[in-house]
Amino acid sequence: MIAPRRPDEGPSTATIVRVILTVLGILALLYAAYLVRSVLVLTIVSAFLAVGLDPAVRRLEDLGLRRGFAVAVLFVTVIILLAGFVIAIVPPLVSQVTNFVTDLPKYVQDIAQNNPRIREFVAQNDVTERLRDATKDLPGLIQGSLGGVLGVAGSILGKFFSLITVLVLTIYFLLSLSKIRAGTLKLIPKSRRHRAQQLADPILGKIGSYIEGQLTIALLSGGLAFLFFLIIALPFPIALALWVSIAGLIPLVGATIGAIPAIIVAFFGSMGHGIAIVVYFIVYQQLENYVIAPRIFTRAVDVSPAAVLLAALIGGTLLGFVGALMAIPVAASLKLIMQEVVIPKSESH
Repeated sequence: MIAPRRPDEGPSTATIVRVILTVLGILALLYAAYLVRSVLVLTIVSAFLAVGLDPAVRRLEDLGLRRGFAVAVLFVTVIILLAGFVIAIVPPLVSQVTNFVTDLPKYVQDIAQNNPRIREFVAQNDVTERLRDATKDLPGLIQGSLGGVLGVAGSILGKFFSLITVLVLTIYFLLSLSKIRAGTLKLIPKSRRHRAQQLADPILGKIGSYIEGQLTIALLSGGLAFLFFLIIALPFPIALALWVSIAGLIPLVGATIGAIPAIIVAFFGSMGHGIAIVVYFIVYQQLENYVIAPRIFTRAVDVSPAAVLLAALIGGTLLGFVGALMAIPVAASLKLIMQEVVIPKSESH
């Protein structure tokens, strides 16, 4: 007959084995997630975009469109806008780079005429003639750099396929969102299913509101930049403003990233234009970070301005652009869970 275990004997062998197996299982899952982290990031981004775009699809459904057709209309619109951006920015960019390379010897000569030391250096080293020879030999230089160009092309191709993957997954999630949601709720015990649905609806709503808020900021930043570019007669205002809008989708630093091409183009025109663009974007970035974005997101996701800034900084530090983009709705979701689940439980005890 086996004697019963005494309380001071510690955990049984079976308990220790279960704990070890559980820990090993968790570590194995984490390692597997690490191996497929790129796929997981694409999937999470696609699901996030699908939830964010769902309110727009529902509005189209309210107009009488079937869900599949509504999704098609939405994505055709997005593709047309992207194609318009490429058409607007690529030809001017190629023209600007070509003109710059062609006129580079002239730029050096003009600078040398206004500075004796530079003029002496240019004359001693025959810089102008060397630049002219280099521009004449540009096709040969490009051919010699073909390996590097192919490497860059491969990287761009990889990003393109990632973009296509996100596009396809987002369409799939949008078409199947109701089924995915119903299937997820079935995994929850029946006694808690209704409560989970009550929490899921506002969380999904906050993500949709956040996407709308970020799009509002992007359109606002691009529109204001376009007006300023017109006022100072900056070249290629449409292309540069479109880039500012796209960069504006990045929280906190979007305007700064969007400013870089405009600043470069402006300084090629004149020092005054360059300084004006720098000052404009410094002022606008501060207004966006501390006035516009906090007010929009406070209303859209019901999160305080300080929490908006903190969440975006933490998310950006952990996961870069993806983390910064998702951090604010995640913070809003955590706040809702705290208010509806954690705090009531702690007060009931």
